[in-house]
Amino acid sequence: MTDKTLDVVAVGSWTNFDHLFRVDRLPLPGDTVQITGSIGAIEATYWGGCAPNNAVAAARLGASAALVSVVGRDFRERGYQGYLEALSVDLRGVIVLEESLCGHSFLFSDPSGDTICLSHLGAAAFQAQQVPHADVLASAKVAIINYTFDDFALGAARLASRAGAQVVVSGALMTAPDYAAAMVQTADLLVCTEHELDRLIAHLGAPGKHALFDLGVRALVSTRGKQGSVLSTPESECAIPAARPARVVDPVGAGDSFVGGLATGLALGLPLETALKLGAVVASYVIEAEGCQTNLPTRQQASSRLQEAFGLSW
Repeated sequence: MTDKTLDVVAVGSWTNFDHLFRVDRLPLPGDTVQITGSIGAIEATYWGGCAPNNAVAAARLGASAALVSVVGRDFRERGYQGYLEALSVDLRGVIVLEESLCGHSFLFSDPSGDTICLSHLGAAAFQAQQVPHADVLASAKVAIINYTFDDFALGAARLASRAGAQVVVSGALMTAPDYAAAMVQTADLLVCTEHELDRLIAHLGAPGKHALFDLGVRALVSTRGKQGSVLSTPESECAIPAARPARVVDPVGAGDSFVGGLATGLALGLPLETALKLGAVVASYVIEAEGCQTNLPTRQQASSRLQEAFGLSW
């Protein structure tokens, strides 16, 4: 078996650049709504993407992290590559399509924190035509598989699993229903929202969420926003409360950081419930600032809040 030199490998291609807008309310068909943020923020661009968000969360916590993703040439030209290299994120698994540009997401959040996202995938639309980096995946202690769910993502999950990694599948599998069953069968841990879980169970024709364990999932995490999450295993179920942020500014990226913190905890040997609480702590920091990666905590910061919120030492 390949030496496990990488704590967390984050897989997935969607968009790499985020544009964040506050609106007075989310629109209905035919609506005109007002952007309530400052005019100076209209042209702001933030680092984004589910897999990069995972990887940066892990790196900030002191874990060795890698990214396996398909990007365009502006990943390098706009400074994202250099930024990740400065954080010591391993980029051997990043495939740069020189004839393409990275995707962009435009996210609109209302005062209650509900968000809609409009995305152009750019280079990520060609992910299924690529082959994931086998050596990087074989080196992972924990591999996080994000959408887009396709042959690339499924292949990455299988490579990591065969090499002995814990495989965390994160996100809405029903965005790719043809791959849902295979992804579930490859996952050690499945993380999705309560709504996504209901849709997945209905699609698979399962009598309930515990039937997912018969398909191979060892543990299931149903996320519920500010209400925290619920951990289900074949033996038990327990609620994991959210960690309280110092202030609430922007919820975008909290889910990705939650998974990044969770995976880091697992890779560094924390029990599953403790790793989930670490994920909750990491997510609480992200909420405190605009942008998915702007306020990710260091290990010292996360340890301090883990003690404050849950009475746990790390």
